[in-house]
Amino acid sequence: MNLTAELTTLIEQLEPIARPGGTGRVLMLMGSGKTVGTSTIARELARLAATRSARGVWLYDLAFGTNEQRRATRADGPAFDAGFGAPAFWATGHPDEARLVARQSAVPRLFVSEFQSRQPVRGVSLRPAPDYWRHVRTAVDLAIIDVPGDTTAALALVGDMDGVFLVADEQSGAADRLVARRKAIETRGGLVSGILYNRIGRARSVA
Repeated sequence: MNLTAELTTLIEQLEPIARPGGTGRVLMLMGSGKTVGTSTIARELARLAATRSARGVWLYDLAFGTNEQRRATRADGPAFDAGFGAPAFWATGHPDEARLVARQSAVPRLFVSEFQSRQPVRGVSLRPAPDYWRHVRTAVDLAIIDVPGDTTAALALVGDMDGVFLVADEQSGAADRLVARRKAIETRGGLVSGILYNRIGRARSVA
C-alpha cells in the first residue's frame, strides 16, 4: 500500500506546514473502523511532512498501552518531555507515575510520542486541554494525532484540533457511519477537514 503520491498532494495543500507567523498545526486522523489503516496513513503523513518541516513534526499515538507507532518508526532516539508544564490532555489514576515523552525517530525531524508509566496502562481518559496544544503549536510545525479505531474517547479532544480527517475504506465507509461520526465531531466543536479513503485501489482524499 503506497500512499506517497496521494498524501503528498495533501501535504502540498497544507503548505507551508507551519501557518504564517510560525504557528504550528494540530491535525487528528480518526478511523471509521478498526482496520481502515489509520495508523499507516498517519505515519506516512507525518513522515512526508517532516521532510518539509523546519521545527519538526510530532506523531501522537493515542494507543497509550502499545506505543506501536514508536516501534514502527524506530523512534529509539533521545526522549524529550512532551508535557510542557501545561495541564495534560490525558489522565490516569496514578498521575505522578506517568508521563508523555517524544522520541526522535529514524526519520529526521520526526518525533513520536511514548507514554511511560510505572503502573500498567489502563483507565486512561482524555480531556480538552487547549493550553497544552497551544504549547505544541509554538514548539513544532505539525502534530498528527493517530486515534485508535476502536475508541471514541478522542472526541473529547476534537475541539482543540485545527482539523480532523476521517479515514474509511469501502467496507467501513458507509455514508451513514461517516455522517454520524462527522456530526459527533462537530457537536463537540471540531472541524472535519476531509475524508481519506483507503484500500480502494489507491487512497484518495475528499475535502
